[in-house]
Amino acid sequence: MKEITEADLTAYLAGRKPEWREIKVEGLHRLPMGASRETFRFDLSYVDGAGAREALKVILRRDPPASNVDSDRRHEFEAYRAIYGHGIPVPKMILLEEDPEPLGGAISLAEDLRGFHNSEYQLQQPEWADRLPKVAQEMWSTMGRLAAVPAERLDLSFTRPATRENTARQELDYWVAYLDRHDVGPQPIIRAAIRKLYRWQPVAQKLALVHGDFRAGNFLYDDEGNLKAVLDWEMAHCGDPLEDLAWSMTRTFSFGKNDRRSGLAPREEAIRIWEEASGLAADPEALAWWELFICVKAQAIWDACAHVWESGSGREVIHAYAAWWLRNSQDRAALELMGKL
Repeated sequence: MKEITEADLTAYLAGRKPEWREIKVEGLHRLPMGASRETFRFDLSYVDGAGAREALKVILRRDPPASNVDSDRRHEFEAYRAIYGHGIPVPKMILLEEDPEPLGGAISLAEDLRGFHNSEYQLQQPEWADRLPKVAQEMWSTMGRLAAVPAERLDLSFTRPATRENTARQELDYWVAYLDRHDVGPQPIIRAAIRKLYRWQPVAQKLALVHGDFRAGNFLYDDEGNLKAVLDWEMAHCGDPLEDLAWSMTRTFSFGKNDRRSGLAPREEAIRIWEEASGLAADPEALAWWELFICVKAQAIWDACAHVWESGSGREVIHAYAAWWLRNSQDRAALELMGKL
């Protein structure tokens, strides 16, 4: 992809924001994170129309030519804007540019909340063991509060509409089609899961803004384990909040080491925290459906990574990792949920 330089970004902002003067971009560098989008950090200063000097710390996200998720800059930008101010901590959005020409891809600019952690791997270190209950409480209680926000209070026009009755079938259809589109070989285990899922689908207790990728690694936390902001809303959609709970508990995110889901807490503890914060009941039959569904959704994403690598359209290490370890791990998770392992 086209390299983004400080000079390029300065020139772009000068043209896009004519009311800004004396624009200065400093410290631009790419962060080693994410498989679906490129993420950059920089310092921005300018004089606004009233003559005041503004200084901001900024995150730039850019859409690459090949990605493992079927989303775009507007989708994630609007998801952040939809939930901002509704009790879920997220960065404030600054600018959206959908034209790929100026900077080699569609971009968004957002407030950069620096000085916090977001590594799921750091949480596996021995020195963090005593803080895992705190992080678990923060993650699943925030997820529960998100589930409790009435969907009708949010502007969800950026995503596909859903009803309580059709959301499970709609999501299943979407991800099965995504799996088919990125076929990289036979999937006997996941195809068995798909057949099982099509026999029955649950009706959602309520509709909510579903984050779509809520797990350790997609939020910022401080040294004490307090959650400071939820990140990466590119798969956000209107749906059943049980989907987020199920995604956070898939075995793939247990890192193969123990029964701590998202590397943080046992399954029963995660459900308890979520239920208390959301005011909802995690019906066992419905949750079991969503947990098996997550294996299909996740495998569709890992297959897309494998397709990107196999086709040569992307060469990020995460694509090869997903094609190898994550696909195998997801098969094992599906077998376990179907009582075959």
